Amino acid sequence: MTPADEADDFPARLSLALNALNLSRSQLSALLGVNKSLVSRWFSGETKPSGYNLARISAEIAKRKPGFNMNAWTSTYPEFEAMLELPRSIDIGPAKNGVGAVSDSEPSRLVNWRYAVLAATLLLILVAVGWLFRSQVQSSREAAPTPTSVAVMPFINMSGDPAKEYLGDGLSEEILNDLANTPNLRVAARTSSFSFKGKQADIHEISRKLNVGAVLEGSVRQEGERVRIVAQLIDASSGFHLWSARYDRKLVDILAVQDEIARGIAATLGQKLAPHRASRRGLDPTAYQRYLEAQYFFKQRNPASLRRARDLAGEAIARQSDFADAYALRGHALMLLTQREQTEAQRMIAQALKLDPANRDALDTHLQMAMVSSQWDALYKAAHRLMATGRRDALYFNGLGFFYQYMGFPMQALEARKQAAERDPLTFSYRRNLELTLWHVGQLVEARATAERALELQPDHILTLFELCSLCAQMGDLLEAQGYLQRVSAIPAPHITWRNYPRVCDIEIALAAKDAARLKHLLEQFDKKNWDPAGVGMLYARAGNLTDAMPLFAKAYDGGELPALIYAQYDSTTPKALLNDPRWRALWKRPLLVEWQRWHDRIAADLAADKPR
Repeated sequence: MTPADEADDFPARLSLALNALNLSRSQLSALLGVNKSLVSRWFSGETKPSGYNLARISAEIAKRKPGFNMNAWTSTYPEFEAMLELPRSIDIGPAKNGVGAVSDSEPSRLVNWRYAVLAATLLLILVAVGWLFRSQVQSSREAAPTPTSVAVMPFINMSGDPAKEYLGDGLSEEILNDLANTPNLRVAARTSSFSFKGKQADIHEISRKLNVGAVLEGSVRQEGERVRIVAQLIDASSGFHLWSARYDRKLVDILAVQDEIARGIAATLGQKLAPHRASRRGLDPTAYQRYLEAQYFFKQRNPASLRRARDLAGEAIARQSDFADAYALRGHALMLLTQREQTEAQRMIAQALKLDPANRDALDTHLQMAMVSSQWDALYKAAHRLMATGRRDALYFNGLGFFYQYMGFPMQALEARKQAAERDPLTFSYRRNLELTLWHVGQLVEARATAERALELQPDHILTLFELCSLCAQMGDLLEAQGYLQRVSAIPAPHITWRNYPRVCDIEIALAAKDAARLKHLLEQFDKKNWDPAGVGMLYARAGNLTDAMPLFAKAYDGGELPALIYAQYDSTTPKALLNDPRWRALWKRPLLVEWQRWHDRIAADLAADKPR
């Protein structure tokens, strides 16, 4: 139960707090950005704030009364008043005449007696009603099935220091990862859960959007070397608290607290938590803090934050030389930074997998490295190591989607993309990957709908707008395509490659309109130096000009751009005339593509044998 649940007098305390701050209910509603009716329901006792809203109320009070914190709601009244800097309440004792302030005349005693009888009767009625209500609540709790799916919300930073934001985010993510290893428990992916951070959303909305039965929320407050963590698990269907706990520990004990929370939740949901990851045994607490901070910066995905994540992960490794997760994180950051960092990135990932062969982050990064470098044997092995982990979450299916896409199995890639988007519905990249794969196999209506959904997650994303322009043109909806062309053209192009997006949109519209003269003009004016050769070759091929297309495909092969050629081989928009052209067939007899074909055939045999994948 949250502090608000433990304190039956919460409405009275909230009223006292607002009076102390000279705030009205309307002003509280405006500060929190919630509907006035919700605030009224808090005051009436009809409902109580979720842990998230309670933490926000506490934070607003703490801005005006620095001594105030979440523990105030369960403290004694004198402590509560002290935190609000109010004069201490005075207990009314007996008056000198022995009967308080009332005269001891007979009529007064009679009135007092009658009031006492009435008060006692009312009290009995209230007790009976309360007992009945609690019995019904208890019955409904006992009758309700235990949820088997959960979302972990980012823990709110109550420290008052934005620099400590990483602690709440990191703790939440690690609890999520621990729970995700529980075999019979479905856990909403991190990106989807964290998409609610800083937004106004109640438990029912979160559960509906993430399709989960329970929601974990909490807060973290760090003061020096101590940390206070409050966590509560809420049943989304009833709004009742299934489990809650408060921890006052030293900062170095945070890993143990994380484990206790995960085990408490798993036990409450009738599950058995999987054993500790190998990389967490005997972990140095400071190294773990550096790792959590590195994770926080890594998620921001900009050059400066990636460099910060790289350095913090390096500090964690320096303190704990067998910390597999830190090696995996540093390797991933290095891979995303610059081409010069790739050798070091490979070394980090190799070390992570040596320490923990089933490390998910390392396997995912290893798979991406193998794809980019066209190392088909390494890609095959990385994919099968990923499959062997047994954990079927969004990250797993996203990696599997890339594997099948690059190895020439578009329908298997599509199924994997669907699974990733289903498990992590609010992640933009998974939604966009699904859109591209639907387009790849020729399901244009579904691809367009998926692209529109992705655009809701990231409005004005230039690549998605560009893809919608092309999709609409290929579907014959030229008016909509023109609209998307205008939106793409209006976005500033900081990168030279971006300048070609409107031009390709225009070419797609000319192709759909069968405007041969305009198409010829657009292709002649196209900036071929700043677009991949295979992509330009496909534009020429779709325009019916294989003479100009084939040298561009050969250039792509010589430049090591094999994935683009593989994609073209299986893409629904590739003209049959190209696939049947002797020059295209000759290109596929070159050594690197012959080697790819050998691995493709091996995977086809695996699929035919129905091996686990």
